[in-house]
Amino acid sequence: MAQEKSPVRLQFIGAAGTVTGSKTLIQTDRHQLLIDCGLFQGSKSEKKLNKIKRLPFNPSELDGIILTHGHLDHSGYLPVLVKKGFTGPIYATTPSRDITEVILMDSAHIQVEDAKEANKKRGEGEKPLKPLYRDKHVRRTMELFQTHSDNEWVEIDSDLRLRFHKSGHILGSAIVELEVDGHRFVFSGDIGQQEPLILDGPTGIPEADYVIMESTYGDKLHDVTLSPYQALEEVVNKTFEKGGSVIIPSFAVERAQEIILILNNLMDEKSIPSIPIYLDSPMGADITKIFQQHRDWHNLSEAECDSLTKNVHIVGSYQETLSVLDADGPKNKIIIAGSGMATGGRVLYYLKQLVGDSKNTVLLVGHQATGTRGHQLSSGAAAIEIDDEQYEVGAEVSQIGSLSAHADQGDLLWWLSHFIHAPKRVFLNHGEAPATIVLKKKIEETYRFPVTVAERNEVYTL
Repeated sequence: MAQEKSPVRLQFIGAAGTVTGSKTLIQTDRHQLLIDCGLFQGSKSEKKLNKIKRLPFNPSELDGIILTHGHLDHSGYLPVLVKKGFTGPIYATTPSRDITEVILMDSAHIQVEDAKEANKKRGEGEKPLKPLYRDKHVRRTMELFQTHSDNEWVEIDSDLRLRFHKSGHILGSAIVELEVDGHRFVFSGDIGQQEPLILDGPTGIPEADYVIMESTYGDKLHDVTLSPYQALEEVVNKTFEKGGSVIIPSFAVERAQEIILILNNLMDEKSIPSIPIYLDSPMGADITKIFQQHRDWHNLSEAECDSLTKNVHIVGSYQETLSVLDADGPKNKIIIAGSGMATGGRVLYYLKQLVGDSKNTVLLVGHQATGTRGHQLSSGAAAIEIDDEQYEVGAEVSQIGSLSAHADQGDLLWWLSHFIHAPKRVFLNHGEAPATIVLKKKIEETYRFPVTVAERNEVYTL
């Protein structure tokens, strides 16, 4: 007689109704696992969720954490759990482990600096604010990682195993296939487009009892009127003719490397003039090295991989940042700087100096979450606030949708088409309304799969 399956409880602690703070708790009578452990980003109300005192689980009782990829909204809360007593294994692919270390170290630095700045403004006698974590907590976190390649079954217990499949989102990103107490779950993590520029496409999975799928662009189709090459060529040439510079707020992982590759190819083809490229993102420089170390996780040739540092001025110190815009330097520049949604980082310095001039272009090359400066710019804001001051937006604002690391609605439906049998239920997370609502209806119409839009902290017993 087949053993009766025990009930499983699924709880979305983050990335439900939003695209940040990914944390999904899965529990049985014997096991307790967390899939992803991300920071909330974006609006002040979302960021407050990072400082919640009481979690709906005890970190010291977790059997482990499974990481789909290294982005901050999926990994950035790990050191907090370590501070709160988590000592179990963190399962990830090898590139994800390396990327996570770079991102968490950068995050710890920002946490410390933000706490310092906030404490300067606090009144006498007020309790000083503390950073969420420091470098020492990141180092303790990294000691817990256990890395695995894709398509390798990892036996955790007699009734618990997992394996990673390439998801096409960023270097090392993975779909998680999890078997627990006779149930098969598939967690999509963040899914890339069907044909990413420098990665293998997302892996199709044929079987699952339950699918937990992202829905970032569940109500949109990427603008593919122009290829990324054509779109970038058009923006650079138009800005060059005006005598201006292109400022690109960029994610350090994947996006910066893609942009540099395209720009170098366009210059080699003489489709755009030879304009100095500045990569002002210490994290972006570190991630570029990781790309060169993990060549089995992307489809770049050795020459293309080496070209990621060709014709590029790597800006190190903030003192160097201040010299990039020297009047004595070249009139036209292409500046790639963090962060991708213009929420912080060195791109803010360039925006202060350049966003008011109509000769310049601000080029957005990824998802811009609600509440971020990037979202304000993409929505046509007349002015943006930086460091408590208003800056009028005179520069042209352009956006390249075809470079997105996220699947659009068509890609998500294509990925679901690989399931031979209908899952018992599809849960949609990592998406804002109306994206999740529109995608739910589209899946039900197309495949007749039962779909639930995940609600934060709701417990689903399966």
